[in-house]
Amino acid sequence: MKTIAYIDGGNLYYGLLRGHAAFKWLDLIALAKKLLDSNHELVEVKYFTARTKTYPYDAAAIERQNIYLQALIAYGGVSIIEGYYNKNKVWIPAVSQECRDCAISTNGYVHAMKMEEKRTDVNIVTELLRDAYNNAADSFMLISGDADFTAPLDLVRKELGKQVLVFNPHKRATDLRFHSTFCKDIPRRLPLECQLPNEIPLPNGRVIRRPQAWS
Repeated sequence: MKTIAYIDGGNLYYGLLRGHAAFKWLDLIALAKKLLDSNHELVEVKYFTARTKTYPYDAAAIERQNIYLQALIAYGGVSIIEGYYNKNKVWIPAVSQECRDCAISTNGYVHAMKMEEKRTDVNIVTELLRDAYNNAADSFMLISGDADFTAPLDLVRKELGKQVLVFNPHKRATDLRFHSTFCKDIPRRLPLECQLPNEIPLPNGRVIRRPQAWS
């Protein structure tokens, strides 16, 4: 059964990879194949992400992400579809009522940096529906726990008669289990079995190396 995988990069990161440096050099094709059974032939992997914008405490985050995306392209087999991040300063409610670093009254709020990923969800839905309507595969695999995908999954499953497989990267249950043919939580340690080679040579002689911070 021909299957296309759609990977929600942000949802995967915050649900499974964040806080685990050894997980982040992830071979997405290997991960998808490990999750599928022998009845499915993985024909394409689409990875949806956005280029990060740095926080003051981790200015190297952009470089690490760039290296990872270059590695995915060089290793082959993954289509990368990008959204973007908005980075805005906003006032949000604070746990503490006092500002210790200034003499102004905050009225219970603090000034914080807010990062919002844009267009990723729209890109996933667009690609999923286009592929389903064009009969590009028999089943469609989504790695995400985002309940915003319930409507398009219902359309693909009920109206187009396609299989929809959901693999949830979060510890908490996802409502997508009610809108899919099959739903399973991703085993928490599985990424360790699905790592890219530490060094990936390029045709020009350059070598892409796993970031030391992800060792």
